[in-house]
Amino acid sequence: MKKRCLRIKSQAARLLSTMALTLLAAEALVAATPALKFDHVWLMVTPNAPERAALERAGFRISPVVNRHEGQGTASVTVEFYNAFLELMWPDPTVAVAPGSERAVEKFRQRMLWRTSGWCPIGIGLRPTGATNTPLPLPTWSVTPAWLRPGSAIEILTPRDDTTSPSLFLSPKYLAVDESANRKAARRSSKAAAIFKHPIGVERMTAIRLVSPRAYNPIEALTYLQNAGIIAFDRGGDQWVVELTFDDGRKRKTKDLRPELPLLIRY
Repeated sequence: MKKRCLRIKSQAARLLSTMALTLLAAEALVAATPALKFDHVWLMVTPNAPERAALERAGFRISPVVNRHEGQGTASVTVEFYNAFLELMWPDPTVAVAPGSERAVEKFRQRMLWRTSGWCPIGIGLRPTGATNTPLPLPTWSVTPAWLRPGSAIEILTPRDDTTSPSLFLSPKYLAVDESANRKAARRSSKAAAIFKHPIGVERMTAIRLVSPRAYNPIEALTYLQNAGIIAFDRGGDQWVVELTFDDGRKRKTKDLRPELPLLIRY
């Protein structure tokens, strides 16, 4: 009887030890998971975005508002979804450029000329999911264009002098897409709801995949986001393309918007 009790105690101790290790592993996984989520994607296009016609033909509704990024020298239009948005952005000579921001404007111009410049025309915006921004385990730098709220900044993950990678950045929390707020606004107002109603019938952006030219070597930030499961990445294309999946691809349909836009749609 005594030996049986000892065996039971031993088994219980091993079980508790296993549970403790499992808990520690789970906590480590949570700690290692970045408090980030995909927020939006932008594509650099030519002035006034005539490329928007490709999106409209594909069944997307363009928001009527033209965004002017004062101090940054760019403007944009967007396609809005409940949990994200797609932005077409261009250098706009009628938008003010803050002193010292000329270099940034030139970067946008080179991205617009991606077919000949070799720059990537794609930007990937991220948003924090926690109450505060969790420091990232890789080098970053920040910009504070005039159109932001005072005291806020955009944190850039792409190295400052990189000329071949997508622009990877973390938006201030107040700018992050809020799906719950968007759905509430749509329920309250038919006008607000209209920008989320696309003829193609999609509502949510559920996955993003980047395909780079074969010769491209991914930067640390891109590998980090891929390993974290925030975006997917593959090499092997002729040019950069971003693949966006909507509503988990439940209709099993695809639309290729090239050559007007470096964009592939799955829905």
